[in-house]
Amino acid sequence: MSDSQTTVANPAVETAPVAPVRDRAKPAPDGQGISLTEAAAGKVKEILSKDGSAATMYLYVGVKGGGCSGLQYTLDLRDEAHAPVNENDEVFASHDIPVVCDLKSFIVGNLGGTVIDYQETLMGAGFVFNNPNAKHSCGCGSSYSA
Repeated sequence: MSDSQTTVANPAVETAPVAPVRDRAKPAPDGQGISLTEAAAGKVKEILSKDGSAATMYLYVGVKGGGCSGLQYTLDLRDEAHAPVNENDEVFASHDIPVVCDLKSFIVGNLGGTVIDYQETLMGAGFVFNNPNAKHSCGCGSSYSA
């Protein structure tokens, strides 16, 4: 004869739900968070309106290794329904746009005080990162060292 044991899941181990990104987003104090210029915010809003995007959309900012200076910025529009924001992510509001950065990118990339601009020139158009903590940027502006 063998003893049979029943295993019951522990309901006390459930994780608490994370507040929606728009509820968590607060303007960052000057020089401490990530913000957008009016031009960048306008471009993001234009893209969102063309796509008919949901109110659960946010701008993701991150950093990954690479480029000639060591770190590269990443910028992406994400839907919270498909890419949930983690509890430990940095969440800011800039011109009524939620800006989310994962904690590792924020710390390793030294992104505090970064302002994202949108510029149109004869050579092209795009988002430009103005990071006061970047020690060195490459000539093309796509990578930096912190």
